[in-house]
Amino acid sequence: MIKQNGSWWTDDRIPGLIARKQVDGFLFGHGFEIPPDFHTDFAEASGGALPNVGESRPIRLLHENGGEYATYEARLEHWRLAVPGGTSSLEVRYDSNKELKQFLLSAFSSTYLEVEEWATRLSSRPGSPDDLRVHGREYGPAGVYAAAAEARGAGPAREAASGSRRIPPRGEAAAKGAVRSPFDTPDAYLPREDRAEYLYLYRTDTPFTYRLELRPLGGRETRPAHFFVAETGGEYLLAPPAAGDPGSGEDAGSAGPAPPTIPDHEVRAAIAGAADYIRQRGFSFPDGLVQHYYLSLKTRPFVILAGISGTGKTQLARLFAEALGATAENGQFTLIPVRPDWNDPADLIGYKDLSGVFKPGPLTLALKEASRPRSADKPYFIVLDEMNLARVEHYFSDVLSLMETRRRTLLPDTHADASSPPAGEIVTQPLLPESMFEREADRAAYGNLRIPGNVYVIGTVNMDETTYPFSKKVLDRAGTIEFNQIDLMQLPQLRAEAQEEARPLLADRHLLGGDYLQLVDAMEEYGQLIRRTAEELAQINGMLEEIQAHVGFRVRDSVCFYLIYNERFGLMTRAEAFDGQLMQKILPRIQGSRHSVQKVLLDLLRHALGSEASKAFDWRELEDSAEDVYAGRRSRESLAAARYPQSARKLSYMLRRMDEDGFTSYWLS
Repeated sequence: MIKQNGSWWTDDRIPGLIARKQVDGFLFGHGFEIPPDFHTDFAEASGGALPNVGESRPIRLLHENGGEYATYEARLEHWRLAVPGGTSSLEVRYDSNKELKQFLLSAFSSTYLEVEEWATRLSSRPGSPDDLRVHGREYGPAGVYAAAAEARGAGPAREAASGSRRIPPRGEAAAKGAVRSPFDTPDAYLPREDRAEYLYLYRTDTPFTYRLELRPLGGRETRPAHFFVAETGGEYLLAPPAAGDPGSGEDAGSAGPAPPTIPDHEVRAAIAGAADYIRQRGFSFPDGLVQHYYLSLKTRPFVILAGISGTGKTQLARLFAEALGATAENGQFTLIPVRPDWNDPADLIGYKDLSGVFKPGPLTLALKEASRPRSADKPYFIVLDEMNLARVEHYFSDVLSLMETRRRTLLPDTHADASSPPAGEIVTQPLLPESMFEREADRAAYGNLRIPGNVYVIGTVNMDETTYPFSKKVLDRAGTIEFNQIDLMQLPQLRAEAQEEARPLLADRHLLGGDYLQLVDAMEEYGQLIRRTAEELAQINGMLEEIQAHVGFRVRDSVCFYLIYNERFGLMTRAEAFDGQLMQKILPRIQGSRHSVQKVLLDLLRHALGSEASKAFDWRELEDSAEDVYAGRRSRESLAAARYPQSARKLSYMLRRMDEDGFTSYWLS
């Protein structure tokens, strides 16, 4: 028999299934509430009894992935509702279990992002208070229950009391008069049905121990001994996985055929296809930004997307990965929200508990998945969302240092195990040396785990009063892309009937993987380009030395690699590429209030304008006031005709801040 109540569903023909829960916002908070008509299902899975009202008891949630089991601690709590006529509320809660919440968020990142966007829209409506409220009440359980009690007095809510409830249309905000029960809260917003993700709970032989199965967006995590449900019209048909199905048998995790390698002359069309894929999904970015993002990842596997809130930084990272076939459901895209209280690597990498058991962090889990032999030809993306809510140097310094140990394996290791990288692969020193583990199981699972060459780390940051600035150590090791040129008239466009729908690109990781680790690797073929670039950087470095902001060999090599890749693939002109590198590697280093900073900014602006455009200004007069370079028609015409227009506009903005505030910085604030 099939039973359904709002976002909950079960079918007693599926062996061992307690219930299926559609993922909502509440799942990322304290847990989830079990509707009354599902209490009996949980009682049967808990030895025939549930905690009495006012009591709670510990439970365990098990999840198996690739033959390895993870155990998460939670509590089954039975609350008495403090509302007139209210009875009780049965909840699975894990308020303080950061590891479980992080695991769910990484698995269900699509719903997390959609709920986050919906909450932002709701709170920004005219007349809405700063904090989310339910029908004018305080946000949280108390407010939810109070709102539910009010709703029960209305006619439509009687249906909710009898087991069926009214919920907002999927993918839409709730109507003002919509009835909300305690398990349908503002942060329990349900995505559209085609965007739904699910959490399955199965009973085990041990009471109060439930097994989890996850169904991320478009994904399926079926085991050979289980059934899955196929919906055809109104009928639910049960069938075992067919032979050869990707979710069945021992070969469920096999790599399958290797994706093709894209030759250099086809890369431009491939990246243009990725840009079309992003555009057809409703997101418009400035021309050339996707190409710039691609070249940045190709140059170094660590990119920072910076800018004001709401400009699509996280969406660019997610959709670009999706365009290359990397999604949360196939494990190739991991979203890790950074918390302000991170002050060491433990929350990101993992830690050993008091008994010596290693508790892996979300980064470790993602790196382990990317390091599997079957994953070698696939790109893996790890997004650190709101990266600078905590000091990056405090929790990410180990990874930054490790990135500098990248090397290419030359000869196969005859004593290596199956997890060792093959010859020719780019590897780092171990992130987790074997010697740090006490238990053999931890040593076997995580010992000598490295950052493989198919992993790309993207940080999204907002630069405001709630965040921390970046040190030069971080800026040197990352490619920085700023999102601040906003055109609100860049509206989504419907796909023309004659336009073919863009599909995810099937390509191996070499589309993004770096081909050079040292400048000497490219010197023979691109020596002329390297010398020209180095000469111009040396000229700029002479200007930066005046304020101790000059760059070293690491930045020189990164800029050269970027321009080499651009020339190989023909994505933009040499001037456009160098302009992007000035914005990425040079200008973010400049800040201060001294007169010498203003002089350096003027020298750099003169260089960015070029010989012709720079003739429009009297540069001696500009040392007293730089107003002419950021105000008036002459300024607009000169900036438009600049050799490096993006850098020229940014420098004029920085000079304006110096004049108006007495201090300047690359970052908007």
